Amino acid sequence: MTMVSSASGKKKRSILNKKEILAYLKSQGLSPNRAYGQHFLISEKYIEAIVTAINPQPDDCILEIGPGPGILTSPLSRLVKKLFCIEIDAGFAHILTEQFAAMAHVTIVHDDFLKVPPVRGCTRIVGNLPYNVSSQIIFRVAKHYSASQCFFLIQKEMAGRLIALPGSAMYSAFTVGIRLYFDVHKLFDIPPHVFYPEPKVYSTFVQLIRKKNMPLQDNEKEIFEQLVATAFWARRKMLKTALKRSPYKTFDRSLIERAFEALDFDPGVRGEELSLQDFIALAQYCAYHEK
Repeated sequence: MTMVSSASGKKKRSILNKKEILAYLKSQGLSPNRAYGQHFLISEKYIEAIVTAINPQPDDCILEIGPGPGILTSPLSRLVKKLFCIEIDAGFAHILTEQFAAMAHVTIVHDDFLKVPPVRGCTRIVGNLPYNVSSQIIFRVAKHYSASQCFFLIQKEMAGRLIALPGSAMYSAFTVGIRLYFDVHKLFDIPPHVFYPEPKVYSTFVQLIRKKNMPLQDNEKEIFEQLVATAFWARRKMLKTALKRSPYKTFDRSLIERAFEALDFDPGVRGEELSLQDFIALAQYCAYHEK
């Protein structure tokens, strides 16, 4: 991690060790904010592994969500054409603005990622996401951004949900909803002791590759979301029963019967047993056969 001093402009060596990172935070009067779920990676080994996995290119425009003290910001800033960072913590945003003041291609914005308008032109999105809002952030990226690749450090359990198979305990509406937009790849796990402060769970670094073709039109997408929400609202119940009692949409009973027959669904199938392609097919059928 390169630290840039606003006073002298001198740079330290590329990656700081744990002692140096903690000393730096102390010198700047900075500390993790529990309200924002901040846990900072302080391992040279994993910082290097993450940057290597991202494989930033000279013409990349990268959006970094929650840069904190700049642990990833610094190495990324030396490798890409444009780096746009959104930091919710005022203290870190201020320090980062000073650190990168001399680098015109680096933009630091103090704001909440979930509330700011989408940043256009990003080729990649990266972030060490706070556990308490990571699903909201990933959904926002899926729906409102077009970056071809995303790299997120998230709670291991959430990563498990992203890659879960139909019928498994981890398979959820989150799984299906995100995989409509992305192919998800687990890259590697990271143990708690290489973070400051140390979380109680393992983290996982994942890669999300945006699908080139969205299989659903806008009207189909809305029905898809209603179907998925209903299926997992009534988990362990037959999907037919759930759809007839859905709090998200009034599904016509005859339409459901015709859809199941046309798609050759088992009448007793449960929602959590359907694959992404099954949900897509059901949404398309309902969209074009509704009265």
